Amino acid sequence: MRKQGTITWVSWLVMLTMVLVACGGGDDGSSSTGPDETTAATSADVESTTGEETTAESSAETMASDDTTAETSAETSAETTASASGEPSVIRFSFAPDPVWDYLIDTGELAKWEEENNITMETSATWDEFTYFAGGHGDIVSIGTQELPVLEGETSIETVSFGKYNFQRSPMMTRADTGYETLEDVPPGSTICVSSPVSNTTFWTVAMNELHGIDYRVGGGDYELIVNDHFVNPQNLLNGDCEAAVVIPEAAAPYLRSGEIVIMYDGLMPFQMVSQFEGIDSDEQHDMSNLFTSTEEYFDSHPREIKAFLALWQRGLDLWAENKAEIIATYPQHFSVEAEEDIEFIQSFMEGDSDWFVESVYLDEQWIEDELKILDLMVDLHPDNPNKLPEDYSVPRFEAVAP
Repeated sequence: MRKQGTITWVSWLVMLTMVLVACGGGDDGSSSTGPDETTAATSADVESTTGEETTAESSAETMASDDTTAETSAETSAETTASASGEPSVIRFSFAPDPVWDYLIDTGELAKWEEENNITMETSATWDEFTYFAGGHGDIVSIGTQELPVLEGETSIETVSFGKYNFQRSPMMTRADTGYETLEDVPPGSTICVSSPVSNTTFWTVAMNELHGIDYRVGGGDYELIVNDHFVNPQNLLNGDCEAAVVIPEAAAPYLRSGEIVIMYDGLMPFQMVSQFEGIDSDEQHDMSNLFTSTEEYFDSHPREIKAFLALWQRGLDLWAENKAEIIATYPQHFSVEAEEDIEFIQSFMEGDSDWFVESVYLDEQWIEDELKILDLMVDLHPDNPNKLPEDYSVPRFEAVAP
């Protein structure tokens, strides 16, 4: 509408000018502009006016395009600002004390990675990553698969698990002279030593229900589960205070080495038993004790940092596979051993199939599908079991990130 009004006004001006020129054409000595010149000038005005409007419209379109570009740029600014300004990105990472992490630091691999990626790792070493993450103090934590629904349910934090690191490793043990091979051999009502009502008990409560139909839980069920520290329970077992105990292998290393304590279920670790559960038919090992998990907000807005983080830990796992014995000997405190013979026992133990470190940090869609099946089995637990999930539980988000 605005264009049409402008052109009509200019046309009227042209006609009026022509009339005035015609009336004054015989005025000798007058200094008037001729019709051709006037028309040319007026046409120039028209072209100028129309051109200005066209330019204005083009400018408006350009501004709109710039706005769209600005919006798109804003979405990736978190990824590019640091690189452009030279300021490093920061990843706040919480993790339990770990030998591979120490090895990455002491070999200079971490410093090299930080320089190459312009990223700084701010770490917090804690055994209670759950509380650290729930308090909003970290971007990435390590957490077990079966803990994820509890974390999201209790904190309303939306998470994304994008990498794997350690399998669930706490086997069930007994004294060598009991002859117990499975929990089914242990008289109902007997005392079982455990380290927590959750954690590895979450795995074993599912395993006992799936394999034997046993109600296994703290505070009820078919056995009396008593809670003590991992490093106290082996002695409690030897003292006869319990008939079986679920303990991390390194806590029982001296007694496993001497043969006083043996691992039940044919010496299998939890991650080696999952394939025996109905509905889980996988050639890969499952049930993670340590996944790499971030808040959904952080994962979605920091793809560069997530990818670099996984590359760092894959480098760590490669170094672990190549230097297992050296790492164990260098950091025996991480395996709870001091005596040379116990260090050698753990070195031998970890060289076999019982190594609870994964080969690859990366997830794939089939692995994710199979890993999540263990959560469905938690729905079938006894109604009074604190680890039971409701039928409509919210499935935690997992994402496969390419190397």
